[in-house]
Amino acid sequence: MKSMMKTPFARYRLKPGAGLWLGLGVGVGLSLQLALVGAAQASALSLLPPDAVVRQTLAELPQLRASVLESDLARADQRKLAAGQYEWTLRAGHSQRNIVGGERYQEQELGLERTVRWFGKAGKDEVIGAQTVALAATQRADTWHEAGRALLADWFDALREQVAVARWQEQLQVAQQLVAMVEKRVKAGDAARLDLLQAQAEQGRVNAQLQQARLRLEQVLGQLQLNYRGLPQPQAGELPVPEYDTASIETLQARILDDNHEVELAEASAALAQLRAQRQDSERMPDPTLALRAVRERDGQERLLGLSISIPLGGAARSAERDAAVARAGMARERLALVQRKVAADARRAATEGVRSAAVWQTLDKVAQQAQEQATLMLRAYQAGELPLAEALTGRRLALEALLAAQSAQVDALQAEARVRLDAHEIWSIDEPKHR
Repeated sequence: MKSMMKTPFARYRLKPGAGLWLGLGVGVGLSLQLALVGAAQASALSLLPPDAVVRQTLAELPQLRASVLESDLARADQRKLAAGQYEWTLRAGHSQRNIVGGERYQEQELGLERTVRWFGKAGKDEVIGAQTVALAATQRADTWHEAGRALLADWFDALREQVAVARWQEQLQVAQQLVAMVEKRVKAGDAARLDLLQAQAEQGRVNAQLQQARLRLEQVLGQLQLNYRGLPQPQAGELPVPEYDTASIETLQARILDDNHEVELAEASAALAQLRAQRQDSERMPDPTLALRAVRERDGQERLLGLSISIPLGGAARSAERDAAVARAGMARERLALVQRKVAADARRAATEGVRSAAVWQTLDKVAQQAQEQATLMLRAYQAGELPLAEALTGRRLALEALLAAQSAQVDALQAEARVRLDAHEIWSIDEPKHR
């Protein structure tokens, strides 16, 4: 140990079987090199399911089917506003006139009346109807985009767990080889019984981690299948190397904000609230009711034909309705300002992750490779009898943790790349996707 402290891992005398020990050390980093360095140069989009499958899956989601019904409801409201709330009213009456000590007469009355919109109210209602339809369309587009975001997150969660299971499976094989080697050394009298117990404990720990990873994978895949029926399971395979986006954070943020459904939805809601406030303000002049009246009196001896108009006198209730509509319009404008700030912050965050996440992964990748080299040297030191197995296992455990952190960062970087594409409507758009 003293010589090792002077020149740590510098030179070691390799005993028979040292080549296998070196292989066990490399086992920590082999999967790292295969998964992180040897991956094909492909985009994060290569990990996603086919576009046609995604569109069909999203269209069948309950919230998207409900948004279609909301659009139908908006068009029905538009027709209702165009027709107006007033209808023709037909009045008919029959009476008998009795003159004391005289004749009796049959008399009839017939009336037709209707309230009419004036001072441009009908035109304002048509504009409100059109805005209602536009709002429903924007709402559907926003619902589609949010559903795409949720699908993307769930998809990468499944990929992340698949990668973890694959790594733990590899590490279990390495741990099993380690136990077999220590058993041979114990039988040969070249290692203590304690070393075998430590190796077996490490194998049990890795096996437990593998079981937990498999459980998490089973849960996320089950949830994915439940939420998105018909969607194929993700296949991690070799993860592509995250791409460095050459665009600046400001440029990516502008791409995301260029066509944002959440902002458009708030704008449409504010515009509709303003139109309704203007429409309610026009109610200061109440709508008149026109009536045509025909009367037949004294068995037809007298006939009357008249036209009348009646206008309500506005009161406190009408004024309160106008004030409430103005307040709702003001609230909608404030919500728009709040949404604009929130969306700008979210876009900034997504753009920053899209630009910086690849660099974070590259840093953790280097750390994982260095930890792997250290673990290999520590195993060789144990083989040379100059390092306890417990310390070698600790180095191997740290290397594995560094590997898992690097792979998690790799998946995060790929997800950030796909998220920017999604938010910029370059993939899975409800309309035709845009291209850079």
